[in-house]
Amino acid sequence: MTWQLVTDASPEEQVAFANPGSTFALAGQLINDSKTNFTQRIGLGGRYYYVKRYLKAGKYLRRFLGASRVSREWRNAGWFVRHDIPTPRCVAMGEGNRWFGAYWGVIVSEEVTQTIDLRMVYRDKPEMLEDRGWRRGMLFALAKVVAAMHARQFIHNDLQWRNLLVSFDARPRIYMIDCPAGRSIYLLGNRRGVVRDLALLDKMGAQALSRTDRLRFYMKYRNIDRLRGRDKREVSRIVGFLGKRNSSG
Repeated sequence: MTWQLVTDASPEEQVAFANPGSTFALAGQLINDSKTNFTQRIGLGGRYYYVKRYLKAGKYLRRFLGASRVSREWRNAGWFVRHDIPTPRCVAMGEGNRWFGAYWGVIVSEEVTQTIDLRMVYRDKPEMLEDRGWRRGMLFALAKVVAAMHARQFIHNDLQWRNLLVSFDARPRIYMIDCPAGRSIYLLGNRRGVVRDLALLDKMGAQALSRTDRLRFYMKYRNIDRLRGRDKREVSRIVGFLGKRNSSG
């Protein structure tokens, strides 16, 4: 069995998340439930935490070999913190019975108050996107965070709107969440992972934003004032990436 607790845990956290037994004993609100994991929202000492429990270590051979989804999510959250990429504070993680018996894995993160994921903004609060000032502030904040991540040769691999938190502030702040598939890329010039990240962002962006806003995001991401030949080719790759992938398989 593996169990880790952050070194700066508060006294309440040290008691509540001391081990799997104390963590699993906490009652809270069920947020989502799927075949592979479920998440509860737990109140503790005036704060809220998300306890995400995995039922599988990963897909196929990853269930038994290599790093599990829990350990990769914990590791990548630590990478974001070290490189000043905003992300919710992870408090504890653990897993057990990977090779024998029923697998369990858990990761505990502290709630970032006054935030909502971008998919919910589009579906439930469209008036936020209709606010021109807020929308542009959100897109510029998003461009800055994604550019900083890619500049450090890291790709998210599931950079969809549901995996991004945004604050309600007049000057929105973006937070990366749910990143077990992220990894560092070391080959200079390897742009496929970057294009994939941007294409996944644009998947819902194409529904929620105007073409002008999408181009503004890309130009802010690239820190350019106009599109040149290379940029136009990359934009074409981003727009066509998911269609080509679906048509090929």
